[in-house]
Amino acid sequence: MAAISDTPKDATSKGDADKDTKLILIAEDDPFISRMYQIKLESAGFRVIVKNNGRDAFEAVRSEHPSLTVLDINMPELSGLEVLAALQTDGFDFTSMPVIVLTNSSELSDRNKAYSFGAEYLVKAELTPREVLNMINAKLDIDQPDDKSASDAAA
Repeated sequence: MAAISDTPKDATSKGDADKDTKLILIAEDDPFISRMYQIKLESAGFRVIVKNNGRDAFEAVRSEHPSLTVLDINMPELSGLEVLAALQTDGFDFTSMPVIVLTNSSELSDRNKAYSFGAEYLVKAELTPREVLNMINAKLDIDQPDDKSASDAAA
């Protein structure tokens, strides 16, 4: 399993000020996975809320207005794809919030449905938490420190 430790919150790097204002919603019913990503994102400077079912995720998007949402597909109450469909029915503007579908499913039909909402589709087994964090930073247009700067800061 990939390590989830990251640069401490008090370490300064370009983009940290941007992250402090960014709220990430993680919608994941597996407590281990949601906690792992919560720790990873908080240690990178983001504010994080976690919901463990699709209905709560839908409500959180509407009430909390996260900067980005990470959705699992297979969740109780509403699947991640049903959350996206409900948001669309509700008139949600997907251009205002990037969505990353992070799932175990490699089904082409699931991928195509996610893409139809403008969501990024990632398969959990194919990525490390660091790679997911990098994708989140890219989606939020946050500068990431290069590897040399990060290793120099650690020295």
